[in-house]
Amino acid sequence: LQVIDINCMAQPFPPPSDTSSKVELSISCSNLKNLDYFSKSDPVVFVYTRGQAGWVKLGRTEVIDNNLNPKFSTTFRLEYRFEEIQNFQFAVYDVDDKHHVEDLSKQQLLGTMECTLAEVMAAGEHLTKSLRLQGNPAGKITIQAEEVQDSKFIVHFELSATKLEKKDFFGKSDPYIEIAKAQEGGAFTVVYRSQHIMKTLSPRWPAFQLEIQKLCSGDWERTLQFSVWDWNKSGNNELIGLATTSLKDICPERGGKVFNLDLTNPSHKGKKKSSGVLVFTSVKAVPKASFVDYIRGGCQISLITAVDFTASNGNPSDPNCLHYISPVKDNEYVQAIKSIASVLAPYDSDQMIPSFGFGGQIPPHFHVSHCFPLDLNTQNPDVYGVQGILNAYQHAVRTVRLCGPTNFSSILDKAMQYASVRENQQSQSYFILLIITDGEITDMADTVDRIVVASKLPLSIVIVGVGGAEFKNMEILDADDTPLRSRNGQTMARDIVQFVPFRELMRKAGPNGCVAKETLAEIPGQLMAFMKSNNIKPNPPVLRRSETTVYSGQPGQGPAPYPSGPQGPAPYPSGPQG
Repeated sequence: LQVIDINCMAQPFPPPSDTSSKVELSISCSNLKNLDYFSKSDPVVFVYTRGQAGWVKLGRTEVIDNNLNPKFSTTFRLEYRFEEIQNFQFAVYDVDDKHHVEDLSKQQLLGTMECTLAEVMAAGEHLTKSLRLQGNPAGKITIQAEEVQDSKFIVHFELSATKLEKKDFFGKSDPYIEIAKAQEGGAFTVVYRSQHIMKTLSPRWPAFQLEIQKLCSGDWERTLQFSVWDWNKSGNNELIGLATTSLKDICPERGGKVFNLDLTNPSHKGKKKSSGVLVFTSVKAVPKASFVDYIRGGCQISLITAVDFTASNGNPSDPNCLHYISPVKDNEYVQAIKSIASVLAPYDSDQMIPSFGFGGQIPPHFHVSHCFPLDLNTQNPDVYGVQGILNAYQHAVRTVRLCGPTNFSSILDKAMQYASVRENQQSQSYFILLIITDGEITDMADTVDRIVVASKLPLSIVIVGVGGAEFKNMEILDADDTPLRSRNGQTMARDIVQFVPFRELMRKAGPNGCVAKETLAEIPGQLMAFMKSNNIKPNPPVLRRSETTVYSGQPGQGPAPYPSGPQGPAPYPSGPQG
């Protein structure tokens, strides 16, 4: 399940106007082409909007295996503006390589459809159009839009079932559950789909949670349909039974007294045979904390930076080198530091940023180091603000000999030392490791092992790939679709890695684009996922000190340059300065 908020990503829309409203798009397809020989296609939908520089990717749905009529649970939230033409493209692919879903060269195009958001809104209940492939019809795609009502509740579910009808001839059923909300006109839109549980007629599905907007559009009395299905590898899943109710009826906080429902199958015509019992073991609606709530409550966000000094960057004296220091143009490393670190640095209260390099030979003996202070001060790797990072980087480029190989494990060890703090309700902190690199890593297994361990720490990892190399291993580390597993069999506790190819992102964003928006889009969700998993709630808003920080550190390093406004205390995102 995923909700993609387009307004938090790099995109060409201006700020909301008085004539705008936020809408949520749901996507389904029908009669897709089957491109797989021994099974059905595994569809995914990529969504694009037209900007000044062409089509810009906004996001994608989940992949659904073996299904030519998929109903995707991923939705897209965006601003609808009556006065503007907002062009969208929906591209449906058959996924052949699930480890590199974003690499479209490894997938097969099933068809595309273009429309305006106005068409979707004016269509009424939904807009259905033909997908086209090389000018020919290639199935149908349906886009449904619904206005989003602001709501700050998350509904936590624990569901089970008993006495389910047996569907498999030689064994028990493999049940999974779907939740769908009623739309105007009586149609239902799928909002959640669980994993299946093998060979049981009394499943107990893992606990999950849904935003109330996603679940029922904020309407406690809207009809919800709970359907239990028997999963089949072929994709021909069979309905076991379904039942309808509302959130109000099943939520004790709202006086709900429905704790179980009989499941029935409409195919049993004229028969009142029960197909099983759905049990609402626990349904709780709790207020939703936001990222801003944590920041205003005093959660400290600390940045750690790491820069690649391997020989694959080229000779620093060569203008084609990625580390070349030009008097007229910033190289990609400098651009990445300025565009991304400048957004993160203001949240760091003391502006002291641990900064490192890796893969270089450092003086005086010029031994290879996979984790050295960027300013080459072995006593203190901290630099002051973004300008401090830039000063240290430029000094290192002129001093460190580029070598290799490209290893991340030592840098990850260092970041984990910083993040290994004892988190509690009163003292909240979170760390963001920014790694800027030009190529593939050579210690993949060691890196995966450390990321799996780090997923339990207050840490996010942003990997920025500079240059034109392939970054296949980086896409695996991103783990949006396939969670990482360590060599001892442990699975990462949560997604903490975001990889972005900087050159491609700059090209798509255009001269006026905001690279940092897409690069850092996952950070708020990752922070909140950690806090929630550790039962840490936002503290009441705190009054920030407004005295200008007095710095007496490295010579030549002045106050951090903030993206806008006068220099001084860190500009926090909301609330008055004390």
